[in-house]
Amino acid sequence: MSELFYLEMNGIPKADIYMLPRDAIMQNEEKEKVGYLIGQDWAYYRQPLPDNADAAIYRGYESNVAQIPMRSEVDRFTKKWLQLRYHAYLRKRTVSEDVTPRLIKAIDVSFCQITEINLTHGFQIDSDWSVERLCNSAGYAWGNLTIISKKANEIRGSMTYDEICNAAESKKNSSHGLSPTEWERYKCLARGPNFWAGKTKGIEPICMPMSVLVFMSPSQLLQDRAFWSVRSKSPKTREQVKKFIKTLCPTETSKAKLTKLLHRIERHGEKGHLMKQTFTNKSCHEELKEWYESTNLTVERYTQIMTRALKQNLDLPKNSENPINPIEEWWLNTNGHFY
Repeated sequence: MSELFYLEMNGIPKADIYMLPRDAIMQNEEKEKVGYLIGQDWAYYRQPLPDNADAAIYRGYESNVAQIPMRSEVDRFTKKWLQLRYHAYLRKRTVSEDVTPRLIKAIDVSFCQITEINLTHGFQIDSDWSVERLCNSAGYAWGNLTIISKKANEIRGSMTYDEICNAAESKKNSSHGLSPTEWERYKCLARGPNFWAGKTKGIEPICMPMSVLVFMSPSQLLQDRAFWSVRSKSPKTREQVKKFIKTLCPTETSKAKLTKLLHRIERHGEKGHLMKQTFTNKSCHEELKEWYESTNLTVERYTQIMTRALKQNLDLPKNSENPINPIEEWWLNTNGHFY
């Protein structure tokens, strides 16, 4: 049985979520230093500090403002990065060092994945882009972040994953400001990070294309890859993805189960079915589970896959750093706070 199949069906034991990385401890012990560095960065990019900046931020700002020459215009990704770190600091939220302007640019999208409206920038309206933490009990770190509309972010607020699920199952046309379909998309997008935080279990069908820079649940990863190995418009992509998922089949029986699933996806494609219609089909869902259980997908292999995606999207050297574990650097023991 696949290691991850067992974990996903039964949930990650809370006792396994024990990691409190050194970075989080340092931020707790040196909170003032974090504020100082934020102030320095605001000065470096010549951004005027908000009125409610504290003493540590002001000291950092004043130490740097006279020493750095004027820079060219600052792009919206850098501005968003500065604002994100500033507001996270005021709320005592942890921000990983892997959250950079380059990462924000990599996860940028043209439309809100929840409401499907086109995103705007800097107008202070509902359609403005917003960086969202998908698991609210974790900090700002790669794998837990996505970009959605200001409207969707503000409506979700402090809602837990279970509350999102309840809203998705509501029969009301509008629940808490979003339709059940929009909450279903939210649920799908947030499921992976909440699985890795030990807050959900079980295998559910995906209803939308998934971002490679969000820590999907393993079953979401497999559904996404299986779907595109058949349904991608690019023959090259289909071949590459199919080659990859075959590496997860350790036996001939596993390969036969994969072939059966792909044939099922192909038949749904002939009917014009998209992801949701495909994987909510009971037979397709059962065939997915049978193949998943037969794979050799482990936590180690999953982290290698996601780390490779990060490096490819950020143009990082292939040999840089070690594989990134979804549980690491999320500060789960502190609920994503300094302390």
